[in-house]
Amino acid sequence: MAEERTHITTIEGPKGKADVYEVATGSSTTVTSGVETTMYEIVCGNTTESVPTLGEASIVAHELSGAPG
Repeated sequence: MAEERTHITTIEGPKGKADVYEVATGSSTTVTSGVETTMYEIVCGNTTESVPTLGEASIVAHELSGAPG
């Protein structure tokens, strides 16, 4: 299974920086060949969270960094 990670944005706030990444994984099995799944990963300090949508990723990044929404 191949995984591609793309940096989307960085949200900065009083608690630090939260980096938002799009993580696309493609399946190499014969049953689901060619199917790609996209998740979003938020990294802030030692905390990493994964969510299914970009909107949720934005909310989590603002919460983790303390940036105003």
